[in-house]
Amino acid sequence: MSADTSVTPALSWRVTGADAEPLATVPTLRLAVEISCSTPGPVHCVVLSVSVRIAAALRDYDAATRRALRGVFGTDEQWADSLGDLVWAQPTVVVPRFTGSTVVRVPVPCGSDVELASVSYLQALSDGDVPLRLLFSGTVFHAVDGRLAAAALPTDSEARYRIPARRWHELRRRYFGAHRWVRLDEDTFDRLHDYRVRRACASPQEAIQTLLRTGGSQS
Repeated sequence: MSADTSVTPALSWRVTGADAEPLATVPTLRLAVEISCSTPGPVHCVVLSVSVRIAAALRDYDAATRRALRGVFGTDEQWADSLGDLVWAQPTVVVPRFTGSTVVRVPVPCGSDVELASVSYLQALSDGDVPLRLLFSGTVFHAVDGRLAAAALPTDSEARYRIPARRWHELRRRYFGAHRWVRLDEDTFDRLHDYRVRRACASPQEAIQTLLRTGGSQS
């Protein structure tokens, strides 16, 4: 096998749709990415890494949404400097042999960790679209004079897409209903459990609600 970037197949990229992965153990969206090759001959394989990013600067935000996004981008005065792309997922897929064009499904997990900026961003959006930028990298395998050759994808390989924000919320509700998960370390969990027992709270949620009322949080 040889490495020859001078004859790299000319690939173009287009996202044609999105749906839910039906058999995933965690909520997962699938982006249908159409790959077209304008160079004659087959593409033997592509080992494809995809950086799925939220292009946050490519949509508008009302006042309520900007307040909900303070934990991501800061105050209004900070948005000019902080508003930028957020990495959502970085999956790797193997594209099998094709000639002309093919479609590959790119999995995008919809996690629950609100400490991640992408999750906090998606949680804050109640309507409109989520603008996405997909950056592609990896290795394409093809034939040169009857031999298998490998070449890196060009650095400008990318595609854009917009997905309705409601799709993310609908998928999460399908798995978790109206519940949200909060990650606690053991020490914090033990302290919460001790507080729950001392206050005779029926559940951890009731204990947290009591603490929020005590702290003056608005319902």
